[in-house]
Amino acid sequence: MALRKLFSVWNLIFLLAALTLVLLVVYPMYAIFQASLLSAETGAFTWDNYLSVFTTPFYRRCLWNSLFMSGLATFFSVLIGVPFAFFTTRYKLPGATALRTLGTLPLILPTFIGAEAWLLLLGRNGIITRFFADLGLHIPSIYGWQGVVLVFTLQFFPFVFLMVGAAINSVDRSLEEAARNLGASPWRVFRTVTLPVVTPAIASGALIVFCMSIENFGVPTIIGNDYKVLAEQAYSEFVSEMGGNPSMAGTLSTVLVVVTLALTVLQKLWVERKNYAMSALRPPEIKTLPPLGRALAWGFCALVVFISLAPFVMVMVAAVTKTNGPVLYYGQFTLDNLLIALKVAPRPILNSFFLSTTATVIGMVFGLAVSYLVVRKGGVIGYALDLAMMLPLVIAGSVLGIALAATYNTGPVVLTGTWMIIVLAYFIRKTPFSVKTTSALLRQIEVSVEEASISLGVPPLRTFLKVVVPAMLPGVAAGAIIMWVTTLAELSSTIVLYYGPWSTMTVQVFQYIGSGDFGPASAYGAILIVSVLAPLFILNKALGKDLTTSL
Repeated sequence: MALRKLFSVWNLIFLLAALTLVLLVVYPMYAIFQASLLSAETGAFTWDNYLSVFTTPFYRRCLWNSLFMSGLATFFSVLIGVPFAFFTTRYKLPGATALRTLGTLPLILPTFIGAEAWLLLLGRNGIITRFFADLGLHIPSIYGWQGVVLVFTLQFFPFVFLMVGAAINSVDRSLEEAARNLGASPWRVFRTVTLPVVTPAIASGALIVFCMSIENFGVPTIIGNDYKVLAEQAYSEFVSEMGGNPSMAGTLSTVLVVVTLALTVLQKLWVERKNYAMSALRPPEIKTLPPLGRALAWGFCALVVFISLAPFVMVMVAAVTKTNGPVLYYGQFTLDNLLIALKVAPRPILNSFFLSTTATVIGMVFGLAVSYLVVRKGGVIGYALDLAMMLPLVIAGSVLGIALAATYNTGPVVLTGTWMIIVLAYFIRKTPFSVKTTSALLRQIEVSVEEASISLGVPPLRTFLKVVVPAMLPGVAAGAIIMWVTTLAELSSTIVLYYGPWSTMTVQVFQYIGSGDFGPASAYGAILIVSVLAPLFILNKALGKDLTTSL
């Protein structure tokens, strides 16, 4: 009973959390939806904007390009991620642990930096392109949808691999043993027992890849050339000529949100049609492959890791290589690029650290309180809040940026053109990571611990601060680090919301790539990569776990 008294305090926090979601997500998204129903010429109500999306050849092509590109990237991510998960999880391979760890690293690299790296490798003046050209051979161009799909596949396949790997570890060995005892072949056991059990994980990973691909505008902008997609066009409609066409920007943004939400709902309904729960759980058997099979499996996994990590190496090399615009003089070492970033133009670095740190601190406190409400309060309120907190993850960063900029550009509260709106965008987009990690740890803490403290006369709020918070610190720290590194790498919302003095490292990289200055772009990219990897490495050592699996 004493613990319930705490909820009188927490009810206020629940109202604050709900109000935050309304002001930063629900109301801005409603505002751009409302704008999408207005004529750009007259301001009158109309459905013409939506009709244009499906009838105008250009917009229809943007929609088709988005679906095609995302679908193809999802297909190849599943094609790579599923066998990678099986080989490194179910079989004894040399260095399997290292392969799994290295296989998660592409998630850390911002996609647009990955696009830059592949331009350095396969662009018109790329290392690989020039090498084959000297041999008289022509290789396919990276520009266009092929390059976009390549970048998305290599950077997003870890989502499939991580989810399938976790699902494989939860398969009850008894199910497979029973099938083999009934005379089923290994292939039939895999097809009829193992694969159906991990299918929900495959579907979840595929959904994430699709949503991450369709909402991305940086990669199509950099290497897509004339291959226009909805996310890129929504941004263009919003920013062109100091505001462009807000009605069409709102329309395209709404279509993006509807597509991702529809797919999320369909995936959830499809997964829930069957019961995948298992009892008497026994860890799956780690098998030994024949020598040839082991060599082929290891070769496949090593090749995937090698190719997916090539952008890391390329960015680091380009950061210390002499450049002349888009041309890199490979083999000519220089520190000029880094000096530009560190001495001549250090403001974007300081801005990135300030904005990310501020958003992380706010998100850490907010996520801690929300996590407690979700886990301890439970019921309809807890479930609704948990579901609502995941909503920002479904909305593309550029869409949320457009919504916030349009909503808080006029009226009693004007935030557009200030650093605060960037912080708020970071905070609301990345707080779900904090809620996720903190909630997972809180579920392992018995309520009886709090009740015992309260029964000894310690006030509920003090019990929370003195007993619960210290026990949750590992989860809070993990969530904070994940928030910090993902906000550092955030481009989609930043490019919409920033103004001159508050440019960030991601914006600088994007702009330098756009102007063909790959040297300075790589320097900022290298600093960004180190800034992301360093805290992850430190906390991995402190907590004894791989935090890349939570990204």
